[in-house]
Amino acid sequence: MKLIVSTALALVLAASATSMAVAKAPSNATVVVNHTWAADESEGQQVLAWVSTHAPRFPPLRGASVVAVERIQHFPVSQRNTPMPPNGLPDSGYPGEVYSVENTLPDGTMQSWTFQWSEPSTGHGGGWELTGYSYKKGNDPVNIQ
Repeated sequence: MKLIVSTALALVLAASATSMAVAKAPSNATVVVNHTWAADESEGQQVLAWVSTHAPRFPPLRGASVVAVERIQHFPVSQRNTPMPPNGLPDSGYPGEVYSVENTLPDGTMQSWTFQWSEPSTGHGGGWELTGYSYKKGNDPVNIQ
């Protein structure tokens, strides 16, 4: 009887430890990548061209600006080969992924765009949807745009 109780107790403890370990394991990993370029650099020009294509109602202002990009990706931890964000512009994404661009001109004028990747319920196709745009006029009288 003592052996059966000890074995049962050991099995309960082992099961508890396993469920505790599973409960503590994160289910997603988040990767955040930030880049900044001058608008006259080829990368800055490519980012602003991408924004023009994906947000034609809110085109980037041109000038000697600074272009900043932030890309936030969420991946299931169980995915063995979690892709890392490319250094290039995103042609596709993962559901819920966010891509943000900020364009700041010398006079302090700032534009920002936020895009989110969405897919239809079929899981095939999808695209970048503009989810936010902001514009703030700068106030530097020397560098008026």
